[in-house]
Amino acid sequence: MKNTFFLYFFGLFFPLTIYAQPFRHVNRGKAIGVHFYKNIEFLGATFFIGSMAAQADTDALQANTRIKKRDWFAYDLSLYYRFRSFADHPDMKLVSAFGETHGGSDLSQLLTHLAPFPHAVIRPDRDGPWLRPFIRSKDSATSVKEVIDFIEASNRLYKAMDFEACLRDNRILYEKSLLEIRSVLPPAALIKTMEQFYRHAFDHYALLPSLTIPAGMAFGVQHTDGRKIVVMNLFGPFAVQQFKDRAAINMGFADAEHIRELSTHEFGHSFSNPAVLLVSKEKLKATAWIYEPVREAMSNQGYDNWQSCLIEYFVRAGEVVIARKMGNPASANKLLKSYVEQRRFVYLPLFIEQLEAYDRDPSMAYADAVARTVDRLMALPKP
Repeated sequence: MKNTFFLYFFGLFFPLTIYAQPFRHVNRGKAIGVHFYKNIEFLGATFFIGSMAAQADTDALQANTRIKKRDWFAYDLSLYYRFRSFADHPDMKLVSAFGETHGGSDLSQLLTHLAPFPHAVIRPDRDGPWLRPFIRSKDSATSVKEVIDFIEASNRLYKAMDFEACLRDNRILYEKSLLEIRSVLPPAALIKTMEQFYRHAFDHYALLPSLTIPAGMAFGVQHTDGRKIVVMNLFGPFAVQQFKDRAAINMGFADAEHIRELSTHEFGHSFSNPAVLLVSKEKLKATAWIYEPVREAMSNQGYDNWQSCLIEYFVRAGEVVIARKMGNPASANKLLKSYVEQRRFVYLPLFIEQLEAYDRDPSMAYADAVARTVDRLMALPKP
């Protein structure tokens, strides 16, 4: 699963045929929904066991946290110890290899659409939108077969491992995780502020926490059910998990600031990306010089081309503006400083200036603000 480092509790009751998977969930009023998905838990577990466990089972320090890897990935490692005998299973190799070569957002979108393992079925004649991200234009038949093989291998492996028993055995950890997230949910005003700022609204917003998606990973996921669009934020734990003493469980989710900022970021992609993707190839080419001095820093964060970097510029600028609008200047300043100095988004102040001007002009569409910002970039003198 390609690494991408990137909650409105909502009364979400989806049709059984679409959202049959959530095995634990909580709902509250009108705001952000929170769900766990069996398929996502299995995806995270198999990806870790097949692709990360050997490197994580060590006292070496995790580069970005300076915490021992064995502690940082404690829960995933507990699953690895439980299912170690499957590490070289042919289906484990197939499933984890597929996860390694595809983006987390695409995989998550596919797996939240399907029925839960071990009964998942992909139908190419009906499931085209979920297959599309995996299709190679020059070899579509082989691409479709690879997805089918991945789903079928996952079904077999889920049964062979008896992963359902693992979920039952750890039910209390999922219950505790829900309590942690519920205690730090952002206010409903966050979604209202985002909708007002972007001048657009989606039908539902939901958080998809996962105990098995490796700590530090997060993905934006969008699901369309008829005319309704559900925007989802999938993420692993934020901190070291304590779960061996069942009387003192801490699953690493009780961080209000992190959840608020992550939600603003990942939901922000669904608002912002369509407008940024309208930027012409000519304008992308004319402004690509901005990317070159920071290419290595951006590639290390998963942004390996100028378009993906530009998308992040707009989302991160939106985060700062929304934090200010929410009355959190300290959070806004911290984000700005981190993004410019540590993450190397050196032109972020220009983006913020343009988006704040847009915010003051109710007649301007967000896409127009994006276009004006890119025009400003084109007018900058090259160093």
